[in-house]
Amino acid sequence: MAGEGKILREAREKLGWSYKDVEDQIKIRVRYLEALEEEQYELLPGTAYTRGFLRTYSKHLGLNSENIIDAFNSSFQKEAVPETHPPLTPIQSTPVWFKPIVLVVMGLFAVAIVIGITYLSGMNEKPLVSDYKPAPLPTAPQPQTVPPQNETTPPPPVKEQPPVVYQGIVAELTFKQDCWLKVRVDGVIVEDGMNAAGTTKTLQGTKKIEFLSIGNAGGVQLKLNGKEIPPLGTSGQVIWNYVVTPETIQNL
Repeated sequence: MAGEGKILREAREKLGWSYKDVEDQIKIRVRYLEALEEEQYELLPGTAYTRGFLRTYSKHLGLNSENIIDAFNSSFQKEAVPETHPPLTPIQSTPVWFKPIVLVVMGLFAVAIVIGITYLSGMNEKPLVSDYKPAPLPTAPQPQTVPPQNETTPPPPVKEQPPVVYQGIVAELTFKQDCWLKVRVDGVIVEDGMNAAGTTKTLQGTKKIEFLSIGNAGGVQLKLNGKEIPPLGTSGQVIWNYVVTPETIQNL
């Protein structure tokens, strides 16, 4: 490892902050903070989340986040060991020793083949008589005559679909990439976990929908009461405390 975890730990201890203090301020769980400082990145949800957490944590500690990300990238590339395969071992061929008994068996087998061919040739000379009679072909159906329509009769009117009426606040989420999400609806936590790419989710509230954390802002598409809003961030970026109220819907 490049030592970025040690830099984070020393900066936090210098500020006199505990893991719980940092969790309350930037909403990254204690076990993830410990994994970042120990450089145990396999305990985190994925590479995109790891970079986002490193960037957020280092900025909060007053460090240069780009240096921390560069150190992580260099160590991450060094750990990618090319896969090796053992050399193939040639298969030793085993010589076949022919004995006189083998030659005798092969000769008898050849005689049996000749007798069989002669027998089958005699059977083919006899004509085969069959009582099979082909079934008559089906008669093609007669085309039905369609009475001409009155050209003066107007086509029936097309019924227009009534617009969708939303009750309260309706948030429709489409996940284009894996995305960690924590959401509170009307004061109750309803979502706290990973959402896989290709899935959708609908949240409905009356007074307020709070997106406490979005782990991959560029990986989720959001609609509010049927209106699509611009992306909240880029791929891998972590967004905190995005709040939707009835006033937010009115201003769309």
